[in-house]
Amino acid sequence: MKSFYHIRYRFYKPNQKEHTIFAISDVHFSEKTAESLERLAKKAEQLQPQLITISGDLVDSLSSIDSSHEAKRLEAWLKRLGKVAPVVICLGNHDFYRKADNFHSALSKDRGYYIDSPDPLIKLVNSIENVHLLNDESYEDHDFYVYCLTLPPDYYSYDEKVSPIDEDANILINKLDSASKKLAKLPKHKTKIALIHSPAHLTDERAKQVLDQFDFVLAGHMHNGIVPPLLNEIWRGHRGIITPGKRVFQDYNTRIDLYGKNLIVLGAVTTIQAGAKPFSWLNHAYPVNIATIETSHNEVYARKPDIYKKYVKWSSNEEK
Repeated sequence: MKSFYHIRYRFYKPNQKEHTIFAISDVHFSEKTAESLERLAKKAEQLQPQLITISGDLVDSLSSIDSSHEAKRLEAWLKRLGKVAPVVICLGNHDFYRKADNFHSALSKDRGYYIDSPDPLIKLVNSIENVHLLNDESYEDHDFYVYCLTLPPDYYSYDEKVSPIDEDANILINKLDSASKKLAKLPKHKTKIALIHSPAHLTDERAKQVLDQFDFVLAGHMHNGIVPPLLNEIWRGHRGIITPGKRVFQDYNTRIDLYGKNLIVLGAVTTIQAGAKPFSWLNHAYPVNIATIETSHNEVYARKPDIYKKYVKWSSNEEK
């Protein structure tokens, strides 16, 4: 399916400037994502947002940019986005993974991944003007404050068959506690955003004590539960088909949605990543998920946000 699934959120923010954020997640950059990346760049250029965010899993694995050709291709794409607006990116679990020599499939019992440092990826991305891949750090300009919290590989119980509820909530809470002093006095009149890759425990009351001061908490990781497009329109609730831990039909934050007042779970740019052989070809059946988040002075949105969803064909240039 050559289309976008575009969700437009509009929020009443009377004390902040009106602006648009272009939010995506789970790019899973690889040699198979060229068409999607080109279309995403064109969409960003068309929408002209004031900020672009990527909520983790920028690459399918660190091996995806081992060749200079692929590294330059990622660099060129990010450079193009950076010419539109500041780009802020947090680390996801795949941004720590590297393929071993015996790698066969991300779905096999012995997946052939091992943990490696994301420092070369961070160095590459941060060498690009107006693009920021942040590891427990913040970006700030005249209108925005963005904090990127890194969930380390052991949070995800690496290389085990886990579900979101097996993700280690204590690691998340300890990291938020450590960051709480840094986040104690956020700028009141700027739009405050937290980028955290997995949403699995972000509704925990202990997490909310720190995160409630943010206007938006943007997560990804769940790939909308791998729910096909047509079924997605009639299937209600949070339950998806498959979780990141390869569990089926688990009711735990797997779907695109707005959770509470500020947590938005984004769908994936690449729903079935290249490493998920032999099923990665099914990715052609899924749209590229994008979201625009608008802050507005319109009191119509004071009671509740306006959320509008639609499919947009690749060839469409008329979307407003």
